[in-house]
Amino acid sequence: MLTKGNVLVVDDEINLCRILSAKLAKDGYDVVAVHDGEQAVEKVRESHFDVVLLDLILPKMDGLTALERIRALDGELPVIIMTACESSEAIEQAMTRGVTAYVNKPFDLDNVVALVRNTSKAGDHPHPAGRNGSHATILFTRNQPITLEVYNGSSSGQYQSRIEDKDDNTITVLTPTREGETIVLPPRTVVRVGLPSKDAFYSFSSPTIGQRDGNPPVTVLDKPNVIYRVQRRQFARILASVPVRYCVVAEQSDPTDAPPVESTWTTGMSRDFSAGGACISVEEDLPAGTMIYIETDPISDAGAISVLGRVTRRVEEETPIGPRYSLGIQFTKVNSNLRSVA
Repeated sequence: MLTKGNVLVVDDEINLCRILSAKLAKDGYDVVAVHDGEQAVEKVRESHFDVVLLDLILPKMDGLTALERIRALDGELPVIIMTACESSEAIEQAMTRGVTAYVNKPFDLDNVVALVRNTSKAGDHPHPAGRNGSHATILFTRNQPITLEVYNGSSSGQYQSRIEDKDDNTITVLTPTREGETIVLPPRTVVRVGLPSKDAFYSFSSPTIGQRDGNPPVTVLDKPNVIYRVQRRQFARILASVPVRYCVVAEQSDPTDAPPVESTWTTGMSRDFSAGGACISVEEDLPAGTMIYIETDPISDAGAISVLGRVTRRVEEETPIGPRYSLGIQFTKVNSNLRSVA
């Protein structure tokens, strides 16, 4: 029987783990629960997971350290932070390490299951969290540009704004205007906030608490319970459905050299390519970490492509003729033709 995916739950509250595990299992997930940061890192090292639910306050190894170690093992594994931590700085540090979302305790179990469903690798989530720390973003800094989407009758629309202030419970933003007039947002009006950055796009929904006149006028929002992070791709991807053939190779292989004559070749189809990776559809189930040599038929005028890459994720798909696997490949070596295409 196929499951929706594998979930790792990391929390030192044993009863919470039991309840959350039961809820996720009922929804069709295979769940592993551990209770400290060291166990979390070991489980990610040993097994494949589609999403991790991670508490920040943990024994033996704190959640931030565990998150950093998990990122080193799998830069694309979706991680959702669960926390009762009141420190906005700790939450921001977690967000800069590439988490997909965070939820505040206590939380609604149905909402968490829905979040797992939308985040899981097994759901082919298109925007995995990355680990590009050179562009780390500190959320909610003064004068940070944002967009506000309002769905409130005559005030509906998207507006440019900026962050004026924050504390542990609220975010104060510049009140949006239309044709020189401030937009009136009654208390409990839900707005959608978008926060672009170099490494990702962050978004969340939040109700208004109130508005204050002044120079400039401001609107106070509740601090969000869930923040979504959409990774900006380092390389643009092109859709390219072309035949590919591949073989499993040793890590030290070079794409400019032909694989050994005795190599077993298997065919598949590409879905997209970039200078840094690709998605291919195959019949063979290859676990994450497998090194493969890939060749394609010519793409556009650039000629054939040969690359060496590592499988970073696998998603099983049911088809009328049986199961297939969508493999996410991170390239380690490429030939010059790929650079011409991507």
